[in-house]
Amino acid sequence: MTRSGLFAVIAVAFCMFVLACSDSGSTGTGTDAGEDNVRCKVVSKDPLVIESVSRGVSSKTTIRYKDERVVQLVEFSIAGAAKIACLSYKNDLDYGMVTCKDSSIFAIGKDKMSLSEYEKLASDFSSMCEDFSESAESSSSEFLDDEESSSSEESSISEEGSFWNDDDESSSSGVSSSSEDSEGEEIPWYTKTSYFKKKVVADNAAELNCADNTDITELNSYDVAYEFNNPSNLGHDYIGNHDAYLDKMVESVSADCGSLVLDGTNGLLVPLDDVFMSRGFVVEVRFMPTDDADIGNIFVAEPPGSGVDGWQIRMDNGTDIYFHTRDTEVSSGWQVLNVSDVTGVGPLTLNEWHTIRVKIFPTKSGLGDIFYTLNIVLDGAGYAVEFNGDMSDIEYGLGIGYDAMHQSAYSRKFFTGKIDYIRYGKITEDGL
Repeated sequence: MTRSGLFAVIAVAFCMFVLACSDSGSTGTGTDAGEDNVRCKVVSKDPLVIESVSRGVSSKTTIRYKDERVVQLVEFSIAGAAKIACLSYKNDLDYGMVTCKDSSIFAIGKDKMSLSEYEKLASDFSSMCEDFSESAESSSSEFLDDEESSSSEESSISEEGSFWNDDDESSSSGVSSSSEDSEGEEIPWYTKTSYFKKKVVADNAAELNCADNTDITELNSYDVAYEFNNPSNLGHDYIGNHDAYLDKMVESVSADCGSLVLDGTNGLLVPLDDVFMSRGFVVEVRFMPTDDADIGNIFVAEPPGSGVDGWQIRMDNGTDIYFHTRDTEVSSGWQVLNVSDVTGVGPLTLNEWHTIRVKIFPTKSGLGDIFYTLNIVLDGAGYAVEFNGDMSDIEYGLGIGYDAMHQSAYSRKFFTGKIDYIRYGKITEDGL
């Protein structure tokens, strides 16, 4: 990213709104109308946090160095300012990915850079802000202190919706350190997802009277089991400690007695845990599609970009079910298997229950070599093939019913239907 590109973070944060808010009858750029009202200050060096105020609109820009790229979060006190600035970000070629939501803009730099290059840019950026503020007439009453800002309804920046995966709540590898329930606690998630670490209560839970008779003794071959049998705790893992949570950027979920109900706007996020970082595993899902949308994520470990392993169980082409895999040591693209086709089941019928079971497991040959087999069963029909790949290098959370990483096309990937259960088990080479 260029020096000018990095400076655009703060420039957009306050200057773009000044441009839009200048008198509508002005024939100039509008910067003169608000320039003397602009203030910015550096409030933190690591991470770099810059706050600005322009014409009563405050913004906070947080910049970090993640995965060799500049990662930026800009939060505005007024949603209209974010909407205007969003267009500028999306048109800026310095950014490889931009997501706008309500009063926030999240952007990742397109080009990789070294840590020393980032530190130089961050230092230049801080100096720019300080020089800019010193050139304008300062006033302590115009730029509120942090304590005063938090009490001002119009200019405060809400801490809710943070996108960062901080070390005090997750390990540096991105693996969630705990799944213990803490009512109301919000857990930030690195990249574009933030979720609440509390019980997932179906929005129609009060209308249901369901008996939860789940028998986990029948599930001893799995490590994780989402049975969706309790509308007041839909994300509960009946076996392990890997509860699913509500992503605060999507709608709440509903339930029937015994199933999760998804309407094409919602889903659940599963924080990453080492149980999912396995080359060999078995996953079984019982589901009912109720809409023939072109893409529908059912249960996916779908990371952003092209540099991380992943897998997906999803509906494609309306009524076919596919298994997508990606081992970045083999290819940066997805390897796609049409399960409906290879098993001979054909297109799935809407509004009926279907079950898919995917198993990738090791076997030792007579010569002592270990190889892997992919076995898939769809509605009782099976398919098996030798599998060359290792999808254990996962770095991000998993999505139930949607793209939990909120990538550019994520609005097309919501699953519409019901999920009866999801079960997952880790398979290792131990004992072979």
